[in-house]
Formats: sequence, C-alpha cells, structure tokens
Amino acid sequence: MILWNFGPLGIHAAQPYIAQAMRKKAAIVMLQEIRIPRGSKFRVQRDFRRNYQEYGCYIAAGSDIDLVADMDGDQVPSDGYNDGRAHITVVTFLHKRVLRPKALVVNWHKPREKKALEHIGHGRVLWLDAMTHEGERVGIINMHQSTARRSDLQRRLADVAFITS
Repeated sequence: MILWNFGPLGIHAAQPYIAQAMRKKAAIVMLQEIRIPRGSKFRVQRDFRRNYQEYGCYIAAGSDIDLVADMDGDQVPSDGYNDGRAHITVVTFLHKRVLRPKALVVNWHKPREKKALEHIGHGRVLWLDAMTHEGERVGIINMHQSTARRSDLQRRLADVAFITS
C-alpha cells in the first residue's frame, strides 16, 4: 500500500509523483490533497483510468477553495481552464489483480448526522467497500484530516473504520 499526502499540490505538478507511485504496482494507492480545477473531477478520473488501466480509480472532491493565495505559479495550471478556484481531493487506486473492479463508495455518516459531519469530511474522506478475487470484503478508508473540527471526524471514523472487514 502507498499513502501519499501531496500537501496540497495542483494536479499538473502532481502528475510525475503520481506516475512514480503507480510504477511500484502497489495493491492500493491512496493520495491526499491533490488540487483539481473546479468541475474537472470526472475528466481527471477518466484520465487516471486511461493512464493507469490496471487500477480502478475513485475520487472524492471537496468544496471550492481559493488557489491563488497559497500556490506557486508552477503549481497553477496554465492551460486556461483554471479560474483560480479548485477542489481539494483524495484519490484511491485499487489494483485490479488484487481487488475486483467496481468497489462501492460508502456513505460514512448516518442521515441524522449529515449536517454535523458531512461538511467536515466532504472531499476529505473516501470510504470504499471492495472485494478481493477470493471473495473477501475489504473496507478501505482514505482520509485527509481537515483542520476544522478534526476530533469530530476522527471520532466518527474511529467508530466505523474496522467494522467493514
């Protein structure tokens, strides 16, 4: 398993590092804090699936954040589709030789907790229910810890993190 926090880095600047991680052929690759342009989640996911065909790719994208204040010029895409706002994401790759395609994305909070917890983890938590080729269920949680109300999110995920396996 590879776990890498890009802390934050724009998608274009992150590409060489992502390729480096993918060359290791790990069963699970979890990446956090990759910034992608607003509205590009499905295009980025499609590009990842095309570039890394031996993997299933899952992305959770958070709310828009301002890029201009805290990014170097080489990290901001210059191809015209970024207007200074982006999504922060977590990305999980599952190797198809280890895990079956089509993992399920789990809604990790209960409906009554939605207002209290969803905003904390939006785009920062990606919970997958996957299955090995031998039929064993595996729960995979890729979490980038947010700074606001971190303890609420950690407590909730600690309650459910090991139930799925």
